[in-house]
Amino acid sequence: MEEFLQKLFHVPVKEQIFDNEDKLPLILTGLYEIRTFIIGQKLVYLIHPKEHVALPNLKKHFSKLTMLLEGDCILYDDGYTRYGISKLTELGIPFIFGDNNIYLPNLGIQINEKTRTKLPDVERFSPFTQKMILMALYQGWADISGKDIAEALGVSRMTVNRTLLELEALALPLTSMVGKTKYFKNDFSREELYSMCEKFFVNPVKKTIRMKQIPNGLKIKSGISALAKYTLLGEDAYPTFAVVHNQFHELDLDQDDFLSREEIPACVIQIHRYLIPRDGVIDPISAMLSIPKDELDDARVEQAIAEIKEGVFNGLWT
Repeated sequence: MEEFLQKLFHVPVKEQIFDNEDKLPLILTGLYEIRTFIIGQKLVYLIHPKEHVALPNLKKHFSKLTMLLEGDCILYDDGYTRYGISKLTELGIPFIFGDNNIYLPNLGIQINEKTRTKLPDVERFSPFTQKMILMALYQGWADISGKDIAEALGVSRMTVNRTLLELEALALPLTSMVGKTKYFKNDFSREELYSMCEKFFVNPVKKTIRMKQIPNGLKIKSGISALAKYTLLGEDAYPTFAVVHNQFHELDLDQDDFLSREEIPACVIQIHRYLIPRDGVIDPISAMLSIPKDELDDARVEQAIAEIKEGVFNGLWT
């Protein structure tokens, strides 16, 4: 690192032992590895996150580190996407990521790797991206190429590439490039991966329909019915089933078969944006996400959701 900094700044550089831990709160010393350098006559701290830190929190932490350490603080890491790097620049956080991505506004230095691909403007997961993340969660994916993901999920490589670009656009450290091959790269535990992605999850249910009778051909349970399969939660007064759009049309239902929200149905059909079926139910995380908002305050439902999360984190449903 000393040699690299000398080439960058063209002045003598000397690393010192970091001995200012007593100036910092435990949360900061726990989250970051800190190295001290004298660059010319200037005191500089290189800050390396020990784990993924959301960008808004990173901004707050850097402001506090700069104030408490009374020196320039520079982020160094290799876990940020091109989108993440652009956001760091917008936030004014100095960083050094190898030779090609350097932003040191106080020193008038900015070197950027040429952006090769325009990233999509997204705020939440698209249905397929969510499906891929859930498969990674259940199956414990670590490093898997876009080609292998496409084969595993039965989609085109273009679909997978769009999904990996979405992950970059959301500043999630879950992609890597080896040569010309893009990979889904996951260095996190199941619980860490879930926590990182939770705010981007969407309700998989596109539409809910209440039925006078239970049509033939419904095989996959959803909603409360799925939660009842995964936990000790009792089944609802009427079952809930999941289909995707084309499956719903294959049921060939008439308008007379549908009920209003005020009427008690024989069953409920949820039209899902994607399906990950297993043993006659949708996958556990999608089951949680498919619960209507007005049922989430039920203490029994809350307990069932907590049980499902624990099972997922422990690899119960791989």
